Amino acid sequence: MSSNPIAVFDSGIGSLSVIKELQREMRHENLIYLADKQNFPYGTKSRKELRIIIRDTIRYLEGFNPKIIIIASNTPSVQVLDELRFCTNVPLIGVYPPFKQAVKMTRNKHIGIMATQSTIHSTELAYQIRAQIPQNIRVTKINSSSLIKLIEDGVHLSNEKATIESIVEVVNDPQDMDVITLSSTHLPLIKNFFIKLFPNVRFVDPAKNIVKDTKIFLKNHRNLRMKGNSKIQILITRNKEAFQKILRQMGYTEKVTIVRIQ
Repeated sequence: MSSNPIAVFDSGIGSLSVIKELQREMRHENLIYLADKQNFPYGTKSRKELRIIIRDTIRYLEGFNPKIIIIASNTPSVQVLDELRFCTNVPLIGVYPPFKQAVKMTRNKHIGIMATQSTIHSTELAYQIRAQIPQNIRVTKINSSSLIKLIEDGVHLSNEKATIESIVEVVNDPQDMDVITLSSTHLPLIKNFFIKLFPNVRFVDPAKNIVKDTKIFLKNHRNLRMKGNSKIQILITRNKEAFQKILRQMGYTEKVTIVRIQ
């Protein structure tokens, strides 16, 4: 099983923040990266729609016999992952807002949460906030769906002015927020812009947490690949040419294969 791939998916380019961290921390692992552009964005889907989309994607990826599947998107991880664990024998790992880390970091007792519209308004996120963030810490939710669309279109790679303007419009005035969680795997891809614009705010990247959890899981199950060359297989469900162009700009030269899930 050690040479079997780790499968990673979301609705587009966001998985790359996780892929980059996996390649840095587990450089011998084979990877499958599925960008489900056909269903972008997850953040506007209903809970019922998300459940069907994620279930079907997991079933498709089972055909590659992965050792683990990473759902590299906060929206389905927060809303439907727990109930989908019963639909597969493959271990599943999701991405969640790094609240515990943010609580330890804040000095001003004010945390910002940047996420999709769907995640921001979900009852599951509200429950996690109540369970993990003390009542004496103020929480500000920031709808970042427009930034996620900008990143998905590759605007951050070609138009710095438009990217900065969009960030300022979304974040506006952080006031006394000193920690903001990037609760979408797309958002770490423009972390350098956030740091430049808001030097007094610390931005927490969930990709590092998910890779740490994955490594611990594989090590505990004696399934961590310790040697050998790695390879990455990139799959997409729509808009192959435009997506491949963005990947090239980001330094990925691998062939992109278009696939059909449903």
